[in-house]
Amino acid sequence: MYNISFESDLEDDEKASVMIVDDEEMILQSLELVLERYFDVVKVRDPLLVSDILKSKKIDVLITDEMMPGIRGCELAENVHNEYPNICKIILSGNSDKKDIVRAINKGHIFSFLFKPVDINQLLQAVKQGLDHKRMKEKIEEQNRNLEANNRQLLKEVLKKSTKIMEMEKFYELGKFSASIVHDLNSPLQTLITGYEILENEISASMPEKDSASNILKLIDNSLTTMESMIKSISNRISNNLSEKPVNFDLNDLIRKNISYMQIKYNNTNPVEINFMPEDIPLMKGVPLHFDQILSNLLKNAYDAMQNTEQKKIIIKTFVKSEKICLYIYDTGTGIKPDDLEKIFEIGYSTKEHGKGTGLGLVITKQMVSSYKGKIKVESDYGSGTGFLICFPISK
Repeated sequence: MYNISFESDLEDDEKASVMIVDDEEMILQSLELVLERYFDVVKVRDPLLVSDILKSKKIDVLITDEMMPGIRGCELAENVHNEYPNICKIILSGNSDKKDIVRAINKGHIFSFLFKPVDINQLLQAVKQGLDHKRMKEKIEEQNRNLEANNRQLLKEVLKKSTKIMEMEKFYELGKFSASIVHDLNSPLQTLITGYEILENEISASMPEKDSASNILKLIDNSLTTMESMIKSISNRISNNLSEKPVNFDLNDLIRKNISYMQIKYNNTNPVEINFMPEDIPLMKGVPLHFDQILSNLLKNAYDAMQNTEQKKIIIKTFVKSEKICLYIYDTGTGIKPDDLEKIFEIGYSTKEHGKGTGLGLVITKQMVSSYKGKIKVESDYGSGTGFLICFPISK
């Protein structure tokens, strides 16, 4: 007679379902008498029916005989594990061969292996521990799912806030750019003032040297042209940043404006040759600010990658392929290590020195590309250069 010391321990397990699989009816009945006091018991004589039963009924614990006609218990446990990995599996066997035990545990992910004749208290203990193990595993899996969901939500919030930060940073950069342009305007402006004074003196003195006056006028004209270019660049950048409504726009024109801005910004500190090869492409539909940010991020990264390289060249192409508008940007910078290619779109990743990069530029770029149902790919030859290919569906 088995003792009932487990009854209080098993009160919480009353709703658990246990399936017993054995080809001998007497064993099924004897095990049912013990287990039905605490669990919902399902008896199965034909192991080939287990799969169909599991499709319609939730089972927490599977108790199966090892030696059965048609299929061994370890093989049945393996099949069940492949479909329902969280079911606790217990095997009963009259064979004490260690090889069978090892095979059963390895193939079927067995929780417990008990020998016949089965000690009832040992069986109840194995079922209870198996249920505890199953519930702990399910709890951990649920916590992992919640953690992943929280991480995804956190990533969305980070990206959303990062976009705002990048937009604020963009206006901050525009302010710095405007200040630098004002500073740069002082030189041609001083030339204009000086040239005008000299010309005024020349005219007032009625000097007959026409070549001298002509050279001064050319100097003034060149300075005026430089000032006009700078002012137009500032105007274009401001107009791009103020446009936050979807409109039809010319991507090639937006690229030219960004090229002009980058050349003026870096001409004195890091001059780069930019080769733009545009093809005739359809107008794009979107917020120019978003595409301006994409171009700004990629071009800035290209410039930064070529700070310490001998060859400084950027190649930009636009073309249509497979009903998509494509943009290709290649730089002759230091490139990206093969192991790092998959990390460049992760938050916090940066190839720049600590404090010089936020690790958000390419994250924001990919997010903006994806928001327009676009795709972005990168290829890099470490030590030679990097190319980015971005393709957007043609607006209809």
